[in-house]
Amino acid sequence: MRGFAAGHDGRTLSALWEGRIELGLKPMKDSEIEGLPFTGWPISDSYLVEIGRVTVLWSSLEAFLNLCLGKLAGFADGDPKPFVLVSHTSFPQRLDMLGALCEHLSPNYPGLADHKTVIGKLRTAQRARNKYAHHGLGPDEEGQIVMAVGSARGSIKTTVETVTSADIRRAVMAVDEAVAAL
Repeated sequence: MRGFAAGHDGRTLSALWEGRIELGLKPMKDSEIEGLPFTGWPISDSYLVEIGRVTVLWSSLEAFLNLCLGKLAGFADGDPKPFVLVSHTSFPQRLDMLGALCEHLSPNYPGLADHKTVIGKLRTAQRARNKYAHHGLGPDEEGQIVMAVGSARGSIKTTVETVTSADIRRAVMAVDEAVAAL
């Protein structure tokens, strides 16, 4: 992956920042930062837009799941206790909580009866999102965008996959479907 310095007078972003400090200049203004030539860096903007989209949708999904957990647990609007209880739990732990609460409440709330399907969609969305959030993307020798994927659970498995922006959009769609199901 090429750094910012490639094609940008050889300086990295931190070098630009440090150079200003060494010269006794004030930190860069927002307008100066916005004027930096980020287009196409570190990969094509079409990929970056989709990664941003899946990231924004994912954070909304997590916030909504946290809200749902608080509601299902019987906390009132504005009560900070559910935030305290779930803010530092992992996503799989929150799904376990959701499943337990829905199972417990479903006899009195038939709308919760299909909670296992919803949890399945949430897990599918998590896998799709994690694939692009936790594996590096970059151009190969031919300029195609590739992603090195690996696992070391029990044995080492690695592969390099070619990625299209449509692949990332599939993750966006999976997250959106999970939000709608929730």
